[in-house]
Amino acid sequence: MNYNSVFDKYIFSPSKAEQNGFNKTANGYTIKKPLSENGFYAVFEISGENIEVNVYEEPEGELYLPFNTSADGGFVGQIRANVEDILDDILSTSFELADVKAVLLEYVKEKHGTVPEAPWGYLKEYHTLNTAKKHKWYGLFMLIPYRYLGVEREGKINVLNLKVLPDDIPKLIDNIHYFPSYHMNKKYWISILLDREADIPHIEKLLDDSYAIVEGNKK
Repeated sequence: MNYNSVFDKYIFSPSKAEQNGFNKTANGYTIKKPLSENGFYAVFEISGENIEVNVYEEPEGELYLPFNTSADGGFVGQIRANVEDILDDILSTSFELADVKAVLLEYVKEKHGTVPEAPWGYLKEYHTLNTAKKHKWYGLFMLIPYRYLGVEREGKINVLNLKVLPDDIPKLIDNIHYFPSYHMNKKYWISILLDREADIPHIEKLLDDSYAIVEGNKK
């Protein structure tokens, strides 16, 4: 199984990994994890931007070959699902998110064919996202001081403004990652703080919703 796509969104953190049970080897880092299926365990080996996962049977430590083949079936499916659950845990404890803005820009390019525009040349970090048919904004990336969002913290942070149905806005605003829109109509737009704790899958869904709202396909 190939899990290297995780490096599209995450950066391996050796210091966090060692704190969470990884052992350093000559080629990288490795950790052994028991599976919920009795008598099986998985070994995760990370080297550069490569993740190798193998499953073994106890007690001899014999390689469980179906895991890394095209074999299908209920049991090997359970093994793979268990490995993916463990990998999710490893990502949350031993990795850090990559550049969130870059990840989201790649997403809208793949999903909607969106090429960001920079209409204000002197504001190099500001980018608009436009729909294909109406060519109207469905997203705006900005680099602004935290204090513009009411956050008592020094420095600046990337934020993303998205259009949301008015009834949904109160459900989203938590003033931690989701804020009343900065610089745009707060009745229809929100600002999302793009730090390393950002929920990328949720933001990707909100991007899709914003696109649909602007194009008139979601009411």
